Amino acid sequence: MHDVTDKQRTRYDAAAMGDLRVFLDRAEAAGELKRVQGADPNLEIGALFELSHELLYPPVLLFENMKNCAPSHRILCNVRVAHFVVGDLNLEAVKAYRRRPKEKQQPIPPRLVNTGPVFENVHEGDAVKIGSFPSPKWHEHDGGNYIGTECVVIVKDPDSDWVNLGTYRVMVHDDKTLGVFIEEGKDGDVIRRKWWARGKPCPMAISVGQAPILGVVASAASKNGESEYATAGGRIGRPIDVVPGRVTGLPIPADAELVFDGYMPPPEVDSRIEGPFGEWPGYYASDTRREPVLQVKAIYHRNNPIIIGQPPTKPTYPGRQIKIPQVAALWDALEAAGVPAIQGVWKMPGGGSSFINIISIKQLHAGHAKMAGLVAAGCRAGSYMTRLIIVVDDDIDITNPTEVMWAVATRWDPKEQTDIIDGCWTGLIDPRLPEEKRENGDTTTSRMIIYAVRPFHWRDKFPTVNSVSQDYADAVRRKWSSELDFLKK
Repeated sequence: MHDVTDKQRTRYDAAAMGDLRVFLDRAEAAGELKRVQGADPNLEIGALFELSHELLYPPVLLFENMKNCAPSHRILCNVRVAHFVVGDLNLEAVKAYRRRPKEKQQPIPPRLVNTGPVFENVHEGDAVKIGSFPSPKWHEHDGGNYIGTECVVIVKDPDSDWVNLGTYRVMVHDDKTLGVFIEEGKDGDVIRRKWWARGKPCPMAISVGQAPILGVVASAASKNGESEYATAGGRIGRPIDVVPGRVTGLPIPADAELVFDGYMPPPEVDSRIEGPFGEWPGYYASDTRREPVLQVKAIYHRNNPIIIGQPPTKPTYPGRQIKIPQVAALWDALEAAGVPAIQGVWKMPGGGSSFINIISIKQLHAGHAKMAGLVAAGCRAGSYMTRLIIVVDDDIDITNPTEVMWAVATRWDPKEQTDIIDGCWTGLIDPRLPEEKRENGDTTTSRMIIYAVRPFHWRDKFPTVNSVSQDYADAVRRKWSSELDFLKK
């Protein structure tokens, strides 16, 4: 395959994010695709996937000719963490993401079409057989097989035209039934409860293979009523083509690989034991419980369908990367709330996608750090399952955990520079949620804000940092790097 130049990477990014099969071609052209033959969906694929996360940029894994599976079926992993997709993970990447031309950020509504590749194969009624598709047991202690890990769950608000896309774990119960675990308060949960309050089952479609951009927007926090389809269209510069599901009429991606279409009745009508499942905090915290199910009435799929697999791994793996869009969303929320002089936003490795957020500010006035911390704790992009927020001065490299902890160690007074807030939103997958709260349906917990900044009223008298200045360090590096290898970055 030919080499991919930087110019080509830029030109083809939108195409790769907007079409899974183009993505495959791009991954192969970039030398990042690994084809794996004959692996077993029972634990072996999950183990290979997890071991790939020992790398910061895991290879794109395409599992073919899997054990006990139809030869035409495939599983694709690491779609959103490949190097050619995410680029270099640093603060400059976040700034570049936020500097995208405004016209490219404007939502582009989806385009309704009559048909698409997703209808190359249609199974309805007795022909519905979920078990004919590969559904791995990803982790050793999982309570079942999960076909939905990087899926897109599609529901429509009965009170409006709002179509919501979400990513939730999906377990196979039998040939016609899927379990869907949705945390209380998530948009998918709010919408399904509206249908149930009307005495009706919730129409629902689940895509388990689709354009990578749809996985990005479905898993990200969005505003109530905001169309993820339109957001995705804005990101790739063209509308997402959708077709009506033949059972529910819900708009499904026209080029989706595999879609389940049906209805989710209220839990008192039908619910099944779901879980346990190894979740992203690194535990089996949600255990087993009765959860609502999707009664699948139709299955649509392309020829040679590709299922995307991206189960959670422990957040200590390098491959559990910082997600640039999530970091940018929190930065945007801080600025939208009027917090000035934000210098950077990052997430502490080990804290996964939510637990530990780092905010860098250039202090302008007394109370500035507290403003930043409180907004970060309560805004939509930072509200779910945050444990710790650390606010630091602008001289701290927030992408370096050692620098952040140095600021905590030397600029933070635990008594005077700490806020602990009760009653904050968490979820059943939070390993620290007490058992009594789980039993009562109380998914709230506390969170802490650490203000690891020089105290504003005597910041000018704070001891000077013992370090060579950056300008002089750069000058010395330029002078001596040809002779001293350790100076070369």
